[in-house]
Amino acid sequence: MHMVKKGIFACICLIAATTVYAEKITLKPNWGAGEKKSYSVEQYTDTAKVASADMDIKILEDKNNYKITCIYSNHHDYTGMEEMAKMMIGEAIYDKINNFAPLYTASKEGAIISIDNFDEYRKIFETASDTTGETPTKFLSGLMQSILKSMIAADEKSFMNISMKEVQAMHKFFGKKYNTKKESIGTTEITSSAMSFGSAKSTTAVKRDGNNITFKTTAALPEKECLEAISAWTKKYMEEAMKESGLSVDDKIGKQKIEEMINDYKEKKMTAELEESAMFDAQTGWMISYKCVQVFKSTDGTQSETLVVKAK
Repeated sequence: MHMVKKGIFACICLIAATTVYAEKITLKPNWGAGEKKSYSVEQYTDTAKVASADMDIKILEDKNNYKITCIYSNHHDYTGMEEMAKMMIGEAIYDKINNFAPLYTASKEGAIISIDNFDEYRKIFETASDTTGETPTKFLSGLMQSILKSMIAADEKSFMNISMKEVQAMHKFFGKKYNTKKESIGTTEITSSAMSFGSAKSTTAVKRDGNNITFKTTAALPEKECLEAISAWTKKYMEEAMKESGLSVDDKIGKQKIEEMINDYKEKKMTAELEESAMFDAQTGWMISYKCVQVFKSTDGTQSETLVVKAK
């Protein structure tokens, strides 16, 4: 009889332990109007730090949806490219681009719905293209306008992928169902500082430690998918650059140049990989830390890009 009781007790303990281990988690923000969270942001190429800044996330409204603004300050560039960019497009325009504060709407579940002041961001380029404007910009050639164009995202999605990685990191895990016992299958964007590699299949594991919830995601783009994504991005980018230079997208020389670039990518046999880790406060939904390492491999060698975000 005692043996039976012990067996039943052991089974109950096993079921309880399994239930805790297989916890289902759906992370949601729990913010109020007026709240602010400050972060430090650092970017690395391989092991060298290339840029850093401070980022403040402010909750402006919390009624039907969240109205949020993201303010950057204390920018530091460690590559020397900042001074070159200022020379090419003018310091005033560069500062407008660098210090642009996105105002965006997110659902109560935390999904980003829209960038509400994206049109203002686009107008920065229109001002720079005005040849009657300030001296550094009125001498912009078609090439320099194309360079400036590359800094201004064509649409809200591109802007988020390239210029709002830190903000996306905070929102990308919200509102999704996770299980601590089973990895979730999905997709994630792989976007370097220079181009978009598109969506890659990903797996995400989640665990809870007290009030902290940690997500770990891995993704990879094999050679074929990588080539398709880069080719599509290159074609779109080059056609936009041709338009800015006054050329037709059917221009023979332009089309030949695009074909040469895509053939060059074929020879380089490029692949891309991503590993990211994000920790959140389960009670408030604020992100505590985030790290994303992207590795790009080709016949030219291997290069990595790392983004590190930490709450202050």
